[in-house]
Amino acid sequence: MPNSLPTPDMQLITNYPPSLAAALKKLFDQGASTLQLAATFATADAAVLFTVPADTRLLIGRVLWEVTTAWTGGTSSAIGLSSSNAAYNTKGDLLGGATGDVLAGLTAGFKGTVGAKLASDGVVVLIAGDTIRFDRITSVFTAGVGIAHVPVYLLPAS
Repeated sequence: MPNSLPTPDMQLITNYPPSLAAALKKLFDQGASTLQLAATFATADAAVLFTVPADTRLLIGRVLWEVTTAWTGGTSSAIGLSSSNAAYNTKGDLLGGATGDVLAGLTAGFKGTVGAKLASDGVVVLIAGDTIRFDRITSVFTAGVGIAHVPVYLLPAS
């Protein structure tokens, strides 16, 4: 699991048409990127998936799951993401919402219920030392693998 901001692969950007490659490069140069945070059915509740590095502030975009192995088992099991930041530390604040994402919605592909804080006002900023945590909201799945895609934008220091 990555624990630092990803660096865009400029070779991949050149595989796009020139106008799109230029737009992507501009976004990357301005600090836009996506964290990819892996989780499985065995990931512990409140496990830290990412820590915001020192001297960094991140604006969080709409988070989603990429389910590679369907999540199954348990009793009405539900998962999500939250943060250690007091403003976003309720389970499901970043992904899953108050009731979490459940078995029916965690089949293969891109999925996920918008996080409660992203849905309420859409502004989530994490600062140095804040973490992104995996949430077991209800019960425990017995199978399942996925990657949480967390779009981020670097905010300048104030």
